[in-house]
Amino acid sequence: MVKDNGGHASLIQVLIVDDEQLVRKGLRMTTDWEKYGMVVVDDAPNGSVGWQKFVQYRPQLVITDIVMPEMDGIELAKKIKEEAPDTAILLLSCHRDFVYAKSGIQIGVHDYIVKTDMDDEHMELALERIRQQFDQQVLARQTAARAGDSPSSEMKSDGEEALGTWLHQNDYTAKQQLLQKLRAEWHWMLKKCYILFLYFPEEEGGGMQSLRNSWKHIMAAGAGQIDFLQTGDRTAIVVAHQSCLSLVQSSLVEMQLKHSGLAWRQSTVINGEDEWLRQAEALFRLWGIEASLELLQDTHKEDIIRAIDYIDQHLQDDLRAADVASQIGVSRSYFSTIFKEATGSSIISFISERRLEKAKELLSATTIRTEEVAEKVGIQDVKYFSKWFKKRAELTPGQYRIQTK
Repeated sequence: MVKDNGGHASLIQVLIVDDEQLVRKGLRMTTDWEKYGMVVVDDAPNGSVGWQKFVQYRPQLVITDIVMPEMDGIELAKKIKEEAPDTAILLLSCHRDFVYAKSGIQIGVHDYIVKTDMDDEHMELALERIRQQFDQQVLARQTAARAGDSPSSEMKSDGEEALGTWLHQNDYTAKQQLLQKLRAEWHWMLKKCYILFLYFPEEEGGGMQSLRNSWKHIMAAGAGQIDFLQTGDRTAIVVAHQSCLSLVQSSLVEMQLKHSGLAWRQSTVINGEDEWLRQAEALFRLWGIEASLELLQDTHKEDIIRAIDYIDQHLQDDLRAADVASQIGVSRSYFSTIFKEATGSSIISFISERRLEKAKELLSATTIRTEEVAEKVGIQDVKYFSKWFKKRAELTPGQYRIQTK
């Protein structure tokens, strides 16, 4: 367990909000809070009272029912996240409602448990993961404090740090910090702008740091309409207003002559914060696919990368080769040929492998039921999913979940 700066164990304060007294009492009495470094400070019978208690105690974890009088759990969670984005929230529900679950994910809820499934194992997994996340946050703050005077930490702005953390970790708090930046100092980026995602191959790690100085005179020439945001040792984002796009593109070509490994992808024109986030995330995904992919030939590299991205984003659907082919504008037969030549795998086998990887990720990183895991990878029959998973992974979904915790 991580300790605070005074050397004391950091206890997570917990608030329980539920309109059923038996649930509130049961959670308080039957959960081994001390095991997870937690302490329950109070409980509340509805969202309205829950909000008052939250303001009073400022707990780090709120466990709340969804359907309650006066103020429901989703509304309470939104208010809490707006007031204190770092607060962890665990949603409870009387039934498996994916609409509620989706709403929770959108506002940064940490977990979602169906009350009928709320056995010791589900609750323990959820609390352990929240404890680990809390420890990581404390450790990160301590590390940042110790490194506060180092030259490297001064190189990046708070906006760059938030952008990099959001892209690499899908961190909710970092996303909110990024949005605040976009609505304030970076508001110019939200109208008639382009994002260019710059990257180096793995063997040239640290290359972006050497480019920072090169961009200073380019940014000066752009009169506040160009910015360079480093997101990692090998990656950076350049944002340019459309009036400066040709300057940025020609500058990149010149830099590529000095740094042969430098490459980039460009977004379409951006208007609005939602589009900014969507396109930045899409460019980052494409880079991630390219960085992890070993193609047998590069002839149709970009088409293959875009096809794989489409597959990854639609694993829950009934994916067919024709659907993927239409996304890159070629016939199904032609696509199947170039895909096999580039990856060494048929499109059907590749989709199956991606579904297996996603299922493993969901089983090891979440507490959602096996039925939900199956649906998220496009398999509606849970019995078939269990047989399919065991055949591919040589373990049942339950066994895999236990082994990877």
